[in-house]
Amino acid sequence: MADAPSRKKTKTTATGLVIAILIGGYTMFRPAINQATGWNLPAIAQQEASVAATKVAATADRAETTTTSPVPSTSKDDPSKPGATKNPPAPRAPTQRGPLADRMSPSKSASARPPTDGVTADKATTDSPPKSDPSLKYGLLREIGPERYLSPAGLLYAPGSAEGHRLEHLKRHTADQPNRPGKHGVFDGGMEGALTTIEKAFEKAKAKQRTTTEEDGDRTIYTVDMGKRIGYIGGREGNQKRKPMARRIRMVLEGNRVITAFPL
Repeated sequence: MADAPSRKKTKTTATGLVIAILIGGYTMFRPAINQATGWNLPAIAQQEASVAATKVAATADRAETTTTSPVPSTSKDDPSKPGATKNPPAPRAPTQRGPLADRMSPSKSASARPPTDGVTADKATTDSPPKSDPSLKYGLLREIGPERYLSPAGLLYAPGSAEGHRLEHLKRHTADQPNRPGKHGVFDGGMEGALTTIEKAFEKAKAKQRTTTEEDGDRTIYTVDMGKRIGYIGGREGNQKRKPMARRIRMVLEGNRVITAFPL
C-alpha cells in the first residue's frame, strides 16, 4: 500500500515535466511556425507556463497528502470525546446459588429465622407443671376437718393405722425397705406421684376397667392394671430380682376411706 502513492506522485511529476517541455517547445518554435505557415499563433508568457507547472505540482502534493494522511477517528470510535458512544457492557449472568447457599449465608439465615423469644417463653410456660395450691396438702388433698383430707375423686384420708394416719402409712410406700421380708411395693414420684396414681386407679375401678374386685367384710379390695409403670417392687425379694417394674396397684378401701394402697 505504501508504493501506490509513490507511483502516483512520479506519474504526476512526469506529466508536469512533459507539459513544461511542450510549453517550452511551443514558445521556441512559435516564430518559425508563424513565419513558415503565415499563422499568427498566440504567445504564451513565461510566467503563465511557470504557474501551470506549479499547479500541476500542487495537485500532485494534495493527492499524496490525501492518500497518505490517516483518516481521523470519529466521535463514535474515540471514547475520550464527549459525543463518543460507548458500547454498553454485556449483562452478567446471574450467579447460580447452590442448594446450601441460603443455609450457609449468615445474613439470610438470620433474617429467615423467626424470633424465638415468645415461642420459648410460651413453651416454657406450657411445659412447666401448674403451681400447686398452697392450701392443698401435697397439692391435691383438701382439708375438710381435723386431719381429714379429701381427694378430687372423693377418697378420704383420715387418722388410723399403726403410723397414726393413713397418709403416714402410705408414705412408707414411697421409698424402698430393702431389709423388709418379702415384697415391698414402691410408688414412683414420692407422695404426689402416689396420690395421683391412686386417683387414676380409683377412677378405673369405678368404671370397671381392667380391675379385679374382692370383698372382705366392710372393705373392698381393688387390683387395677394401669397398663404402664407406676413404680417397682422392692424389699428383700424385689432386690433379689433387681427391683422389677410394677404396673398394677392394689387398693383397700372402706367405703371411700383409704386403708392402704401399694404397687404390685
